Amino acid sequence: MHALGKVETIALLDQAGIAYELYEHEAVFTVEQAHAAGIPHLELGAKNLFLRDDKHRAYYLVSLPDEKDVSLREIQECLGSRRLSFASEKDLGEMLGLVPGSVTPLGALNDTEGRVEVVVDRELVDAGRVTVHPCDNTATVLLATTDLIALLRERGRTVRVVDLSPFARRRLTDEDLPALLALCESNPAYYELYGERPTLENLAQALRELPPGCRADQKVFLGFFAQGKLVAVMDIVRSYPDERAAYVGLLMVDGAWHGCGIGSQVVRDELRRLRAKGFSRVRLAYIQGNEPARTFWAKLCFEPAGAPVSTPRYVAIPMEREL
Repeated sequence: MHALGKVETIALLDQAGIAYELYEHEAVFTVEQAHAAGIPHLELGAKNLFLRDDKHRAYYLVSLPDEKDVSLREIQECLGSRRLSFASEKDLGEMLGLVPGSVTPLGALNDTEGRVEVVVDRELVDAGRVTVHPCDNTATVLLATTDLIALLRERGRTVRVVDLSPFARRRLTDEDLPALLALCESNPAYYELYGERPTLENLAQALRELPPGCRADQKVFLGFFAQGKLVAVMDIVRSYPDERAAYVGLLMVDGAWHGCGIGSQVVRDELRRLRAKGFSRVRLAYIQGNEPARTFWAKLCFEPAGAPVSTPRYVAIPMEREL
């Protein structure tokens, strides 16, 4: 059977009645090149990994958000597979009819023997839409993630939706206060600037504290766990200061995990979730003098937004970014 290329893949989308937007461009091989080519909706982009186990018996085409950092070991543990590595260029061509740079879940349509399992990260489903190549890296299509999955399944391909997040994520409760206190105490430099040491009592208040005019159901105080240990927290108030905005009240990573990229990963994941829910911007404030915080947020595209705000203990510097 002749492998589907760009023209045939687009024709198949039309035949299936799938709504999509098509963007044609020069060949791109990296996210940086995609930016330079002016491809829209890059925030909905997927990176696609073609993997095999060490016995060359199981093959996986894994799709996850572009900015998400997950190791092969973490994917292996999530899938319950043997040790994973990248499949060869030869396998890519023979099984999926693709060349490097054009890897896409739509390539599974060329897997007539059903040897490749498609794995889709749940975040792509939650985002609602995704951009992928139509078996050719000179074009990009934007379509509903559920339509993509349905098309593959209707054509007899195996698709598994999984959560590839490296951390367990859940709302914190009073039962988590001792772990939260230990995490906060591992960040003494922050609390020196904040002007008040963490205690079980003031952290219990922080779990419930709301900006003026907000309801309890707008707030979520999230914990992120690695092998059962609390390694990061993020406090988010949705629909504040307006309906399409969200406010980050606190982001903190356990001191032993500083420098591991956890904070950046947590923020990127949560911003994707907020974008998928229709929020258009995020605000926060860091404590004046906290240069590591300013640098961290600036790297994540947050910019100064408004005049500094004086409180009894410190001066807060507002920042904001569009989603």
